[in-house]
Amino acid sequence: MAQTNSWLMLLSCLMFGSLSQGQETQTELPKAWISCPEGTNACRSYCHYFNEDRDSWVDLYHQNMHSGNLVSVLTQAEGAFVASLIRESGTDDFNVWIGLHDPKKISLHNGFLVSYKSWDIRAPSSVSPGYCASLISSSEFKKWKDMPCEAKFSFVCKFKN
Repeated sequence: MAQTNSWLMLLSCLMFGSLSQGQETQTELPKAWISCPEGTNACRSYCHYFNEDRDSWVDLYHQNMHSGNLVSVLTQAEGAFVASLIRESGTDDFNVWIGLHDPKKISLHNGFLVSYKSWDIRAPSSVSPGYCASLISSSEFKKWKDMPCEAKFSFVCKFKN
């Protein structure tokens, strides 16, 4: 059953990736059969990994610099894929780190500008701003909320294999 769900996530990501929001510039064709290490899931030409270990955004950024990045959610389809990856894990976490930081500048830690946005209601906060973004469980991990970068949450990594 879990393998069937993984195949469905991959298929939906490949089919709908370029259709979402019309905002993604495609520079290469998606690879239907990329090889990812065991325990990771493929979406388009990247491998994704949900890790329930908790750490701060800054510590994760420095740890992942050589082995991948915190996930940059660039399209609605990728957001749906990442959300299903987290939900399928059965986690009881309320927040999961993604690669977005300093929401006022709307940039990702790996240098991409954000054109796709999925902020929760009243986010990013101007009253009590956090400078790092997390996916929140109240939206089934589809919406973002800014949080203090020192908070310790689980996370999703994205890397090319």
